[in-house]
Amino acid sequence: MPKFKVIKEGINESLIASTRAKVEKYIQELFHDYEVAKVEDTYSCTFGTISVNIRVIGWHTEDVLVEVYAYVAENVNLTQEMAEELLRLNASVHFGSFGVTFDKAVVYSYSLAGANLDLNEFIAAVQTVATVADSYDEMFKPQPQTA
Repeated sequence: MPKFKVIKEGINESLIASTRAKVEKYIQELFHDYEVAKVEDTYSCTFGTISVNIRVIGWHTEDVLVEVYAYVAENVNLTQEMAEELLRLNASVHFGSFGVTFDKAVVYSYSLAGANLDLNEFIAAVQTVATVADSYDEMFKPQPQTA
């Protein structure tokens, strides 16, 4: 038997609330009020042409997830070549990953365990998502059709 605890299903609402408060504090330390929009439980900050989104969600009884993500491109025509490129990129990026949503958007996301989240790892996640998404957005955006 491993020495670590087995993850137990369930949602810890008090941990979600305390992690949201910590994330909000970190956001206030890093951004001016006018740089952040909050819709329901998701915060959004703009970096260049990218909006970085941050939200806290339940994971299991002992921890929560802090998701930091950005939509890189929307309404993409997912070809086999694009799917292969996304897989190659996922093999080379150190943190986070690219994905495709059900509505044909390319996203880049980075999730952190939230129970012991510290400012340093939070900053790293936000900076990574902003940098990677802004670096690759042009690669995946649909190109205008020429006549």
